[in-house]
Amino acid sequence: MHEKLRIHHAVGSRVFFDSDREGVGFDVRQDGDTWQFTVQSPRTPACEQVLEFKDELNVFIFREENGQSAEKVWFYAGHGDVTYDDALQQLRIVTHGRITYNPADF
Repeated sequence: MHEKLRIHHAVGSRVFFDSDREGVGFDVRQDGDTWQFTVQSPRTPACEQVLEFKDELNVFIFREENGQSAEKVWFYAGHGDVTYDDALQQLRIVTHGRITYNPADF
């Protein structure tokens, strides 16, 4: 199964960041009722957009099997808990809610 991280503007759904397009890895871990994303990336223009609009983000994980969309997980990150660590070259996002669904169901 392939997973892709995409970060969108909550207003208008413009894509700010796509892990496949940017060619970077990411990690997500649940911590109580939050999910913590760590993206290993140099400080690119895409990272700058995420930081600029940190109060207006939707974060998605797309899971695909055999090239077909299998599941979409939508995380809410509207509290601005977004940082960049220059020393580690990591973009960090904490989200506070999520919805999981299969696009084929709609």
